[in-house]
Amino acid sequence: MNQRSHWLSRLVKQPSRKKAAYLDPPAPPDISARTDKLTQEITVMSYNLLCATGGEHALSRRFDGVLQTIRSAAPDSFGVQEAHELWRYPLKRALKDEYGIACNFGRICGANEGTPIFYRKDRYTLRKQGVFWLSDHPRIASFGWDASLPRIAGYAVLRDKRTGFTYVHFNTHFDHRGFVAMANSARLIADRINAMGLPAVLTGDLNDEPGSRPIEYLLAAGLRDLRTAAAVTEETETFHGYDKNENKIIDYIFANYFLREAAQYNVIRDMYSGQYPSDHFAVTARLTMAN
Repeated sequence: MNQRSHWLSRLVKQPSRKKAAYLDPPAPPDISARTDKLTQEITVMSYNLLCATGGEHALSRRFDGVLQTIRSAAPDSFGVQEAHELWRYPLKRALKDEYGIACNFGRICGANEGTPIFYRKDRYTLRKQGVFWLSDHPRIASFGWDASLPRIAGYAVLRDKRTGFTYVHFNTHFDHRGFVAMANSARLIADRINAMGLPAVLTGDLNDEPGSRPIEYLLAAGLRDLRTAAAVTEETETFHGYDKNENKIIDYIFANYFLREAAQYNVIRDMYSGQYPSDHFAVTARLTMAN
């Protein structure tokens, strides 16, 4: 048995896919006690990097393009998905003078795909971080509901060194087959965001399109999809699959009720060395939050 199979066998299994049931939609947050002392503009980004594949789209052929995409966007914080250790550690080294990394953890044995969050370390202090599994057992490695793979989410609480403004960045990657798991993952993350009571952004590849149950769950919890909330926006696909005719919108940036203004939302479609750096486009948003 190889290492991956060994660790998969130890993961907590959920009931059969046929028995998986949808959780109720999340409740909206209580905003009655909110006070706004500070407002601050931030730029955030979400980017599915595409795992370490070989051939024409090998990681080594795309790494510089991914790096240039990040640096050209210059986000305050960004979340990446499909971040295998062969992505996480080279990115950490390449960006060490510009960005710190939180939630540098894989969903299996610390080495497999993760959902890390990078933040501008000249501007922010990492106050707290955490990783949890998208399942009924979020504290331990586990499959969720009808998910085909174990899935995780991470969060980083960031404090501006100069102003004291604090926000939390959540980042995740939903399952691609389990419809119940997608919706229940949205419910779990929405509850976590609302329980924190801080300005929050959520980035991720949610593997479902606008109008689907997972997206509706997030909206029901008071989150705003910045693709539709921004004053200047782009209504275009975020996944292209390298010309596989699978174009769709599945990558998102959400903000919670501390959002005061969403100025701009962009889909980055730049090519490097004749190809896109990933089978997903990076998405960015410039927004103003209050706390």
